[in-house]
Amino acid sequence: MYNAVFHLNFPPDMKSDIATSLTLTIGILLCTHTSADDFSTATGPFLRRYCVQCHGPDRQKADLRLDTLDADVVSGSHTDMWQEVLDRINQGDMPPEKAKQPKASERKRFVALLTEQLRMASHSSRLTGGRNVMRRLTAYEYSNTLRDLLDLDLKYSVDLPPEGSAKEGFKNNSMVLGTSALHIEYFERIARAALEKIILVPQQAPEPYFVRVEPELAFKPPPQANNPNNQRKRKRNPGASFTIKQGEHYRPGNGARDVLFRLEHGEPAENCILLAGDRPTDRLGAPFAPDRKQGGAKGDGRSGFQPEFRVEMYEVPHAAPVRVRVHCAAVPGEGGTLPRLSFELGAFRGAGVSDQKEAVNVEIDSTELKTYEFVVQGANFPFQSNKPGRPSYFRIFNDFRRGTSTLTYQQLPKLKIDWVEIKCNHYPTWPSPQYAAIVPPRGTAEAEAAYVSRVLKGFMRRAYRRPVTDAEIQRKVSLFNRLRDKEPSFESALISTLTAVLCSPNFLLISEPEVVKPEESLQRRPLNQYELASRLSYFIWSSMPDEELFALAAAGRLSDRNVLLAQTQRMINDQKSIAFAENFGAQWLDLAGVRRLAVNPEYFTFREPTKDLFEAETIRFIDHVLRSDISIANFIDSDFAILNSSLAKHYRIADVSGGFHVHPVKASDHRGGLLTQASMLFGNSTGAESHPIKRGVWVLERMLDDPPPPPPPNVPDLPEPEPQDESKLSLKERLLAHAQVESCRDCHSKIDPWGVAFENYNALGQWREGDADPLVQTPHQRVNIDPVTRLNNGRTIHGLADLKHYILNERRPQFRRAVVRKVLAYALGRYLEFPDRSAVDEICETVEIEDDSFQQILIQTVLSKPFQMK
Repeated sequence: MYNAVFHLNFPPDMKSDIATSLTLTIGILLCTHTSADDFSTATGPFLRRYCVQCHGPDRQKADLRLDTLDADVVSGSHTDMWQEVLDRINQGDMPPEKAKQPKASERKRFVALLTEQLRMASHSSRLTGGRNVMRRLTAYEYSNTLRDLLDLDLKYSVDLPPEGSAKEGFKNNSMVLGTSALHIEYFERIARAALEKIILVPQQAPEPYFVRVEPELAFKPPPQANNPNNQRKRKRNPGASFTIKQGEHYRPGNGARDVLFRLEHGEPAENCILLAGDRPTDRLGAPFAPDRKQGGAKGDGRSGFQPEFRVEMYEVPHAAPVRVRVHCAAVPGEGGTLPRLSFELGAFRGAGVSDQKEAVNVEIDSTELKTYEFVVQGANFPFQSNKPGRPSYFRIFNDFRRGTSTLTYQQLPKLKIDWVEIKCNHYPTWPSPQYAAIVPPRGTAEAEAAYVSRVLKGFMRRAYRRPVTDAEIQRKVSLFNRLRDKEPSFESALISTLTAVLCSPNFLLISEPEVVKPEESLQRRPLNQYELASRLSYFIWSSMPDEELFALAAAGRLSDRNVLLAQTQRMINDQKSIAFAENFGAQWLDLAGVRRLAVNPEYFTFREPTKDLFEAETIRFIDHVLRSDISIANFIDSDFAILNSSLAKHYRIADVSGGFHVHPVKASDHRGGLLTQASMLFGNSTGAESHPIKRGVWVLERMLDDPPPPPPPNVPDLPEPEPQDESKLSLKERLLAHAQVESCRDCHSKIDPWGVAFENYNALGQWREGDADPLVQTPHQRVNIDPVTRLNNGRTIHGLADLKHYILNERRPQFRRAVVRKVLAYALGRYLEFPDRSAVDEICETVEIEDDSFQQILIQTVLSKPFQMK
C-alpha cells in the first residue's frame, strides 16, 4: 500500500470533477504494482490519440518518441523519460495548445496511472540509484583549501587548466571534473611553490619596508623641507615622514627607499585631512551624467575621478605580506551617512598607465580617531612595476560617492585621516605562524624519524580532512627517507614529501568511500563523521572543514540532527559563506556570460570596470537573500535592490549614493529580483542589442529548470531589418518570421515569448520604452519595443512585470522545485537522478511551509537523505 499525496496542476475545467479525482486518489492509495502489460494496455489509447502524432514513427518533436518507450516504468530503461512526460502533462505543455485536447477525466486517469508507476520506480531504485561518487576538487575549491590549510591567502588556481561545466552550469559536477597529466604537473608545481614560500626561509626575518605618511603636513610645508641636510637624514631614515606642497611632486634623493607622496583634492582639518568621495569642483549637474576624469592615470582606474592621496614606493618587496594601518575617523554627512575607507595597491606601467586592484573597502562608523589595521598579500596585487623607474603605489579613497543623489560637497560624509603606515615584509613573528603550524619545534632528544613522523601526521590529518592511519604515515616517512640523501637539505626533503601529500588523491579528491569489499562499492551507506564534515564545508564554504567541524566529527556528534542544524546555521552566518553566493550563484546564473561578451562601442560608451559591478550586484543579492533568511520569491521580484552609486547611474535610479547597500525600489525604477539585473540582461544580449532567444532560454533553464531541446542543425539566422529603416520590423516580428521555419517552430514557440517580455531592457540592462532608446548612440536609437507576448499555454504577458507575477503566482511550485533541484545538485556534486526525486519532494514541501526561505532550502538539503548518504 502507498500513502502518497500528489500536487497536480490541472486546468480549470477539471476542478469541478471532484468525484472522479477522489475516486482516482483512493484507487492509487489502495493499488498494488501494475504490470508493464497492464500499464501499456491502460495508457496506450491515450498516447495514440493525443501524443504519437507528434512523438511517433513519423515525427519526433524534441527528439522524443513515445511509442517505443519501455512500458516497464519501474524496472525499464526509460523511467526518466516517463517522468518528463508526466511533468509536461502536469504543466499543461502537452498536448500543445493547438493540438487535440483530452477530456479532463482522460487526462486525470493517465496522470494517476503514470504517477503510480513512477512512485513504484522510486521505491525500487532507492537501494542502488542516486549514489554520490568521488570527485576532484574544483579549481576554486583547490585554491580555497590550500588557503585554509596553509593559512596563506594566495591565488593558487590562476594557472590551472580551464574547467568545463555540466549542462546545468555547475563546475563541481563529478562528470566534468577530469584529471589529466597536465593537472598533476600544475598541482605539483603550485604545492611546491607554496611550501617553499613558507618553509625555505632565512634564519632572520626579511628587512621590513616601512613608510609613514602624515598627509595634513602637505598644507603646512615647514621651512626645513628644502634643507639638504634634512634630505640626507631622511634618506638614511627611510621610515621618517616628509612633506610636500599640495599638488606638487617631491622625492628626496635617489635612494632605494625614496618615497613620493601626492595629495589630490583633500582639505585640511585639525592635524588631519578630509577626503570626500567627490571633488569640491564636481558640480551637481544632471544626476545621471557620467563621471569625468580630471588628471590621473590613463585607463579605467579610479584615479582622476575622485579625491585621493597616493604613496609611491620604489623597490618594494611586492610578493610579501603588506600591513596597512590607517588612523582615521568618520565625519558623518547628511542623514547620518558614513564614509567608506578604500585603498588599492598597484604600479605604474609607463605611458601614463597604471594597474591596480582594490584591497579593502569598509565603512568607518567611529567619529573618534581609531587605528584600522589590514594585512593583505602583495602577491595578489599588480604591485610590481616592470622597470625600477615606475614605482609601486598605495592609493587611498573615500568610496562614498554622491552618485545620483543631490548631496552637495559639504553634505557628503568625509573620511578624516591622521596618518597612514605601510609595512611590506610584515611578519608579526619569525618564523612565521604558517611555518610553525607545519614545522613545529623539534625536541632536543627527538630522533629525526620520529620528528618527521610527527610533522607528517599533523599535516596529513588536515590535508586529508580525516584521521590518518599509521600505514599512511609510514609510507610518507619512507618517501622522506628515500629523498633525504638526494635533496640538499632536511627542509628540501620535507617540502618534496609534503608536496607528495598535496598531490595525493586523498587531498585532491573529496574521497568519501572506504570500500572493504568490491561488492560494497555499489551499495549506499551513510557518510561517516569526517565525510559529512567535508561535504558540508565544501557545500557552504567551498573549502575544507574548520577546527570546530573537525572536533565535532572526532567526537562523533556531527551527524546528530540538532548539532548539524546548529553547524549549518553557524556556517551560513560566517563571512566565509560568501563563497556559496560566489560559486553556486555564479554557476547557477551563468555570470561568466558577462565576461564572455564585449560591449559594441558603436552602440554604447562603456567602462569595462562596470562589468565588475554587474557581477557584484548579483553575488551580493544572493548573499543578502541567504543571510537575511528571506524568500526565494525575491529572486523573481523584490522591493529592494543591492546598489552602489555607480550602478545607480547605470540604471538611472535617483537618490542613491555610497557603496553597495540595500536600496528600496519603486515600480517606476523597473528593478527588483534577478531578472532585472544587468548580469543576466547583458550576459544574454549581443553586446549591441537585446536577444530574446538567449534571455528566454536563460529563464527556462535557470529559473524553471525546464531547458528547451538543443536547436536542430543548420538553423537559419534571424532575418535582419532593412538597414535604411530599422524601426519598421520589431525584433518580436523578426522572431515570428524566424519561427515560421518548420525546423524552428516548435522550440521557438516555447522559448521566444519568455524572452520577448524583456524587450524593455536594452543590451546593457537599461530601461527603454516607446520607439527610441536614448541611451544608445546614434544612429541606433530608433527601436520598435513591443514586450507583449503570448506563452505557449495561451497566457498573454504584458512585459516583464507581468511575467514576474505569472511565475510567482502560476508557476511558483515549478520555480521552487527548480531552485531546490539546483541547490541539491550543487551540494551533491552530480546530476540528480530519479531516486533523488523523493528528497526533492520532501524539501519542497518543507520549504513551502517555511515561506520559501532560501536558508531553509540549504538547511533541508543538508538534512536530506542524499546529502548524508554515499
